[in-house]
Amino acid sequence: MIKKRINLQLFIALGVIAITTVIIIISALSCSGEKIVFEETFYFVCYRRSDNAVSAGSLSDTASSLGGAGYVLEYGGEYYVTLSCYYESEEAENVLATLKKKELDCFIKKIETSSFPLYGSKKNKKLYEGNLNTLNSLSRLAYDCANGLDTGAYSQSKAKGILSDIRDALNGLIKNNKNNGFSESLQSAADECGKFGGFLYAKNMRYMQIALADRIINAKL
Repeated sequence: MIKKRINLQLFIALGVIAITTVIIIISALSCSGEKIVFEETFYFVCYRRSDNAVSAGSLSDTASSLGGAGYVLEYGGEYYVTLSCYYESEEAENVLATLKKKELDCFIKKIETSSFPLYGSKKNKKLYEGNLNTLNSLSRLAYDCANGLDTGAYSQSKAKGILSDIRDALNGLIKNNKNNGFSESLQSAADECGKFGGFLYAKNMRYMQIALADRIINAKL
């Protein structure tokens, strides 16, 4: 009789655990069903690709010495040593052709975003949408600044003002994103801005452009 009672209690306990597990899985699936639509296309002109972060990092200075960003972008389990980034394929192809003439074995990595699964609270959806749009705007701002420095259209004063504006905007995002999926990436992006003191080069702003694009591509919501 006691043995039967113990077996019954065990059966009930296992049943409760099973039901609880199902509820948790259903809840997780319902949350993961939410998506944030964000469509953008990036064309990265790359110096090298590696499946090893250390190896890619060792090539960063070489890319920078060539006048490129030298930013190492991780994507799909591989590491790309980038020179520059564009939003139109034709522009990227033109730059690649120029590099090929210099006998540099570079290539283009195209990365497209369409939507991001929302695993956190749904109440953050609008906030996250705003984060992605702001990061993209800041990335394009850095891109325009890099081009301006290349052509001489932007003075050092103007370029440094833009870099300061980017950092201020990131600090504003940090205040609005405490302990969520963006917190760490926003802080590290703001820290990147502090790397460039003294004379500001176009490659420095290309570095920032790609660093900001990285926060979009690899966003974990």
